[in-house]
Amino acid sequence: MANDAEMTLEVEIFDGSGNFADWSEQVILALRQKGVLDYVELDMCAGTAEEPDKKKFNPVDSKADGLAVAIILRCMSKSHQKRFFRSTAFEVWTELQKLYRVPNTEDL
Repeated sequence: MANDAEMTLEVEIFDGSGNFADWSEQVILALRQKGVLDYVELDMCAGTAEEPDKKKFNPVDSKADGLAVAIILRCMSKSHQKRFFRSTAFEVWTELQKLYRVPNTEDL
């Protein structure tokens, strides 16, 4: 049996024309496998309710967030990657959701 560290998920390259829902599920699995899924769900640049000016971002978060961004971008075509230069994982994922997520009938 393969070691977990050796297992990698193959994710198709998203170019905007494929099935975003299927692609995003594959990316979520890859992010979870590397332990950085939280970074697409948490706005690291926002403050807290108690301290709105205090940013949550710290050097450890920065490294993990960078890994999450790299995973997402590696699964996108080069033309799509350019749009997200210098973005956090949360910003990349949120923008992709806005651009490509198709609401299901329950969302209407």
